[in-house]
Amino acid sequence: MKNPNLNNSYKALVKSYAEYLQTLGFATTTVYGFPRYISDFLTWLEQKGISKINLLTSKMVFDYFAYLEGKRGERTKQTLSTAHLNQTFGAVDKFLEFLHHTGAKNTPSPTRYTLEHVRKKPLQVLTPEEIKILYNTIELTFSAMSFAVREPRQQTLKLVLDLCYGCALRRSEAFNVKLNDVNFDQRIIHVRQGKNYKDRFVPMSGKVYEGLQTYIYQYHRTFTKRAEYLYPFGRNTIDQSIKLLVKYSDSQSLKAKNPSPHTLRHSIATHLLKNGMDIERIARFLGHGTLESTKLYTHILNQYEEDQ
Repeated sequence: MKNPNLNNSYKALVKSYAEYLQTLGFATTTVYGFPRYISDFLTWLEQKGISKINLLTSKMVFDYFAYLEGKRGERTKQTLSTAHLNQTFGAVDKFLEFLHHTGAKNTPSPTRYTLEHVRKKPLQVLTPEEIKILYNTIELTFSAMSFAVREPRQQTLKLVLDLCYGCALRRSEAFNVKLNDVNFDQRIIHVRQGKNYKDRFVPMSGKVYEGLQTYIYQYHRTFTKRAEYLYPFGRNTIDQSIKLLVKYSDSQSLKAKNPSPHTLRHSIATHLLKNGMDIERIARFLGHGTLESTKLYTHILNQYEEDQ
């Protein structure tokens, strides 16, 4: 962990980072190993003339990653293993998270970068017809309940679809939306502290706008838990809501795809791209920090169209 070549400011950061990891309850090996990776990172920054952490940029982080991918071990003369590189990338991401936690808001957000780009299974995307089936299936659920109980519960299923598909929210984002985050005057939802600690404003389509108005003004008050939040149940019930709709549907393709909240997010992004929306607008809609993440959907769209 100790590196005599680091300036005092960087040495203090490494020490504080180790204490941060320990406070979070990380394993001893991580508390010892991650700061060593960061010490190497900061040494590299100093060699590049960057002696203050507030000068750090996303480009520098990715330049360092590229440097590591091309680096050869002094003893083996081989490139570093994928596992070693991913562990280093994880240490740097946790360090960036630590910087944000300490108030360094202008430093880059965690990259979530790994070398595991080749997926064992392709990302699933639902067709517009399958999305329509999910919405139409809502009325088939909770049939054993009285109308007074059944109707509000069905509206929560529609809420999940409106948030995760209509607004492309991640599960955690949908779970954390509060009533005062919904602005009907401007037709936007304020997503606070989404992925990578970023806030964003998500526009509501006409159908989502109408659906949320109906839910908030007619049904939300029937639920007593999480009164200040839009979604009234536990986080895991968001996934369970989608599974329930798939179960009640007569669609074998939906059952085969077994969609999750993130499947709905992938689906709306692909549908918007197919309908001609500019990829930069889609990136803002999804809350992506760079276009690289959004460009994934061009590949999905190509595969999607091949399958049609």
